[in-house]
Amino acid sequence: MDTVIQQLFNAAQLGAVYALIALGYSMVYGIIRLINFAHGDIFMLGGFIGLLLTTHFGWMPFYLMMPLAMLLTAMAGVAIERVAYRRLRHAQRMSVVITTLGVGIFLENLVRLTVGPETRQLPARLPTSPVLWLQENLGAFVTWDKLLIILISLALMAVLWLVINKTLVGTAMRAVADNKDVVPLMGVNLNLIIAATFAIGSALAAAGGIFYGQAYSIDPYMGIDLGWKAFIAAVIGGIGSIEGAVLGSFLLAGVEVLTVAYLSSNMKNGIAFGLLILLLLIWPSGIMGKPILKKV
Repeated sequence: MDTVIQQLFNAAQLGAVYALIALGYSMVYGIIRLINFAHGDIFMLGGFIGLLLTTHFGWMPFYLMMPLAMLLTAMAGVAIERVAYRRLRHAQRMSVVITTLGVGIFLENLVRLTVGPETRQLPARLPTSPVLWLQENLGAFVTWDKLLIILISLALMAVLWLVINKTLVGTAMRAVADNKDVVPLMGVNLNLIIAATFAIGSALAAAGGIFYGQAYSIDPYMGIDLGWKAFIAAVIGGIGSIEGAVLGSFLLAGVEVLTVAYLSSNMKNGIAFGLLILLLLIWPSGIMGKPILKKV
């Protein structure tokens, strides 16, 4: 039982990172029906911004470094939307897909040329001592950094839910998602709402990149694998659904961690994609997704 609990905490940590990335996919798709394939590389960029801040400003505590990295990554996300995506809102879908892939490749090479291709790990800014209560009562060796990653991620998701459901900006986002052609006629600044969506999604991805760098390691190409995994999680949960993105992320992470623990690490990706196919056969729109009705 203690081994199972240990693996569940591992899955929760990985699922929290997946969720922070997947939320960006779901938000952007829900607002403008765009699959931003560069979002995984924005996650990578956030991790490296956190690394640079930690390296060059060693005095900076974690509670300052992380919000600053999220802010800088949010600004990068807004800039990418303004420069690369805004003019393509009404373009052919293939043109948009190619552009997002091109932006991702650009970010990968930009980081590789400026920082280097080496795999790195963020210097520890969270306490790494074991949580004694869990060790004594459940037999699971869980360190404080792992527990804090899970708790802070859940707090960020809760804040996002409040923003979407309880604020004027969130109301405007939901209105744009429902009908982005009518909303500007009601006085809503469409460009501002879309920019806010990219900013929030990029900031959450940056938090995921920092947490991943703390728990594992970062490199300029990690956004490819992790980005696709988070995209799969968003699709499993129902892309466009905030709650679905979180559910799909923790479900996918649980399947991956338990596969590695009890079967084989070589089967991890195959089972993950197999899960995607199986669940989409049962729920074509995802577990919590809704079919899109075309208005005529």
